[in-house]
Amino acid sequence: MHPSATWLWRSALSDERSDASREEQVFFRLHLESMRDKAKALVARIAADMPGYTVHDETHLDALWETASLVAPGELALNPPEAFVFGGAVLLHDAAMTLAAYPGGLAELKQTTAWADAAALHGVGPPRSNESSPPMPLEVEAQIKTEVLRRLHAEKAAELATQGWRVRGNDDERMYLIDDPELRRFYGPSIGSVAHSHWWPIARVERDLAKILGAMPPHTRHRVDLLKLAALLRVSDALHLDRRRAPRFLRALEHPTGFSALHWTAQERLAFPHIEGDAVVFTSGEPFELKDAEAWWLAYDAFALADQELRDADLLLRNRGRGGLAVRRVKGVGDPREMARYVPVSGWRPVETRVRVSDVSKIVETLGGEKLYGDQPTAAIRELLQNAMDAIQARRRLQGRAPDWGTILVELAERADGVWLLVEDTGVGMSETVLVGPLIDFGASIWRSPQVAEEYPGLAAKGMDAIGRFGIGFFSVFMLGEEVRVTTRRYDHAQEDTLVLEFRRGLGSRPILRSAAPESAPIDGGTRIDVKLWDDPRCKRGIQISAKMNEEELKKTRRDFFFHEHVDFSFSWNSSEQARASLRGFD
Repeated sequence: MHPSATWLWRSALSDERSDASREEQVFFRLHLESMRDKAKALVARIAADMPGYTVHDETHLDALWETASLVAPGELALNPPEAFVFGGAVLLHDAAMTLAAYPGGLAELKQTTAWADAAALHGVGPPRSNESSPPMPLEVEAQIKTEVLRRLHAEKAAELATQGWRVRGNDDERMYLIDDPELRRFYGPSIGSVAHSHWWPIARVERDLAKILGAMPPHTRHRVDLLKLAALLRVSDALHLDRRRAPRFLRALEHPTGFSALHWTAQERLAFPHIEGDAVVFTSGEPFELKDAEAWWLAYDAFALADQELRDADLLLRNRGRGGLAVRRVKGVGDPREMARYVPVSGWRPVETRVRVSDVSKIVETLGGEKLYGDQPTAAIRELLQNAMDAIQARRRLQGRAPDWGTILVELAERADGVWLLVEDTGVGMSETVLVGPLIDFGASIWRSPQVAEEYPGLAAKGMDAIGRFGIGFFSVFMLGEEVRVTTRRYDHAQEDTLVLEFRRGLGSRPILRSAAPESAPIDGGTRIDVKLWDDPRCKRGIQISAKMNEEELKKTRRDFFFHEHVDFSFSWNSSEQARASLRGFD
């Protein structure tokens, strides 16, 4: 359906308005139609560069006007320039998922940091100084191309409204998505920012787009509310899950496999959603059989994501005085049995179950015992120190620091409530995404995952080689005690951005995320882990470190901690009942 059939489009660009002239509406409508014609040609190339993906052509772009119209109440209606900016952002939000978005093609894409990171993660990165570069297998290059296009598409979308494409045979002539140079210069950057924002965390949307763009005389006296447009874009995109994204005949031509095939199976059965009260309702006429259970759960997760976007956008708009959305949730999310009433199943029952880890010590003992952690509690400290060394190595590579730069401080402190172990490093630190994601994902390691390219661009390409061996490092801290605090500040963030993740009763309680008090923030960035020990380290069951260690015992402790010979390490109790170990110069 052409977007001109939706009420959001009509009310802004077609219907009679008391606050806008026909000339103003025609001006913005014609330029948006012209932009749409060019963007259609661009997004038509996505299928070739992203094989197996569900539909991202003009039918997807047009449908976003439908889903936005479904959830936007009258008070969120658009004026003519807002319709132009919103429509432009809709056209561009996925348009960079093709090489055609890059005037230099594949060669330009290969020059990006994202390509270098992806190649390194695939084990085909740049050669070491004394090695020759082997040719990259074509299938690996194709996989990297797809990954990088997806990784960069939102960021690249920010440039497309103002980017020019050279006309072949005439280097002086360029074609633009927005023909009118005045419109392109005035509204292009805002269109790009709104398009980019559909992949931002909601907090960044509020921080960067809670502003009004003034009018552009003589064409309009209307201003543009960027926050409203960004909220509508992310909600409308999350809600477009119906069968138009996965036509059956196109599936027969594409033959998607693996995870992509699940996406097709999930979406090809879904009807366009409707509204009941304050909820969006998704339905399916054909039940999901047992063989399609994974696809049903994938759809359920997509509904949950749409539900979260609705709640976040509605709260953001209300808090900023824009009025809320017409709906605030997706019906059935939170209860798979209720969702199965609307998106039915056959031959099986969806039941919400989660894997729980309530006794980490027992899990460690069962999975590995002495082979994994040995029979000493210092093994948990070793894991924390290896994590700290990885964080420092990452910062060295990102900032070009010297090979011996960085410090790890280990401290035992006797406080009123017991003895605490502190391990603090001057490494890269963690964002909220890492702190509540990979850090507490049992068995995961961000250094070996694609997420490292998003959090620390360029790190994989610079040869990051983590020494942590088991991927269970942080969880080992609960072998020592149940009260744990993680204080972290990313090396490139301000002091007031320091975060604390606190576990008060081990993994049996929900962790608390809060901002750190100014006096507790790492001065130069990095991470500190505090754990209240089960046992006093000076007793028989405790961590056997004391001021009376002889040289041989100290060397053994150092080996137990690091499996590494090049660490300057000292440790002692002092008169104030504190023990400190300062580690410098490791490589």
